[in-house]
Amino acid sequence: MPGRATSVSSSARLPMELLSEIFLQCVEDKMDKTNTIDVPLLLSSTCSRWRDAAIDTHRLWSRLSIQLTSATSESLTALVDTWFSRSGECPLTVYVFWEGLQDDSPFQDSHPVLDRLMAHSERWKVMFFYLPFRAFKSFASVRNRLPLLTDLSLGTDDNVSLPSPENQSNMFEFAPRLRSLECINFSPTILRFPWAQLKEIPVVSGSIPDCLDILNRGIHLSKISVIFVEGSFPAWTNTGVLNQYPSVNHHHLTCLTIMTPPWNEVIDLSALFPRLNLPYLESLTICNLHSTFGPEFTSFLSRLPSLKTLHLRKTALPDDQLVEGLKHLSSLTSLIVLSSPGTTRASNAAHIAIASGVVETEPTVTRYLLEALTRNFFSNDAMDGMLLPRLKKLELTVNSTAARELDSFIDMFQSRLRDDEGLARLEQVSLRPCVDLADDFLVRLVELKDFGLDVVVENLDQKQQWVEPF
Repeated sequence: MPGRATSVSSSARLPMELLSEIFLQCVEDKMDKTNTIDVPLLLSSTCSRWRDAAIDTHRLWSRLSIQLTSATSESLTALVDTWFSRSGECPLTVYVFWEGLQDDSPFQDSHPVLDRLMAHSERWKVMFFYLPFRAFKSFASVRNRLPLLTDLSLGTDDNVSLPSPENQSNMFEFAPRLRSLECINFSPTILRFPWAQLKEIPVVSGSIPDCLDILNRGIHLSKISVIFVEGSFPAWTNTGVLNQYPSVNHHHLTCLTIMTPPWNEVIDLSALFPRLNLPYLESLTICNLHSTFGPEFTSFLSRLPSLKTLHLRKTALPDDQLVEGLKHLSSLTSLIVLSSPGTTRASNAAHIAIASGVVETEPTVTRYLLEALTRNFFSNDAMDGMLLPRLKKLELTVNSTAARELDSFIDMFQSRLRDDEGLARLEQVSLRPCVDLADDFLVRLVELKDFGLDVVVENLDQKQQWVEPF
């Protein structure tokens, strides 16, 4: 291969330091086998000079993504030993997945690869473990040995039987640099973490009490995403139990995401909203929640004076209740409302009085919402009857009913293109149609571009990718 020989010959003239930097650029940030194993091995097997440069590039070996099985693999153990040796003293980023979660393979009380990982816990920086919960006891040896750990993600099989909170484990209780924590398919309250120093929780599974407990403990959290996995809270009807979970007054949280699992999207969160006081919250996202929001949600929105982004995706929030809530959000600059397609599957939880397990949902994007968002042309006061005076970005679903409201859409958009003192000008509109839009609808949208409005009509193709037709 003459081309390869020329390439290797040319690289021989490069300083080793520069060659090392080039090698690091060959690796993408993605944590997978290709970028953490295959590429380093390829670079170190091209020629002796490249091998020397690759082995001396410790950062090249400081990341590892591996999959474990119940069978002990000497080759995998040797690979881990090689990576940890070649990475020198570099902080480690390791992703560990247990393949047996898919085929019910038993996990023994110990695993040689996990043993190797525990032996190097002083170098852990970013760690992701998806293992059977019984494997978590293997982490006992890392207690007080996590000086560099900044990001920790723990996941397990959602069918596993978990211990009660009284049986908390404390292996991660002392991690002086830990700032980010994820717990997938189990409540983090069964383990002890340094809650007060955490800055973000990208995703966590739990109940309403878990969420309140975490927010009260994590006083410096700025971001949290919660998957609420319990759909029935009979204990919440007891006043004494309710009083055990006081309201949360959080002065650092700026981003909150509320989600439900796909197997139960009708979880009742009416007991959550009255207990949240988040004066500095800037972004609120609610996804896949098809239970009734109730007046508690409107009251919750009224206590969010700093909110800038509201993202509602596949919710059962009716249009009139959304409008009532928007009246309190004068600081909002971005509104995203993606309606549910119409029905959603529900679990057979006792608190859901729907025998069929199917919840009918009304669209949130309606003529009523569009008219409420339309600036009042006939008032001398620009603020009179005006919702969201600072709105700059708007993203909406267009279902079959809304698609027939062309005039309401255009009137609303045009009304927000005026330059009035104290009011923001609408800058960006994104529409996600659930049906084919008529040609006159598309033509009118194109015309709005001439007025300086950035208009995007997205279309979902077979590969589930949004594309822009304009």
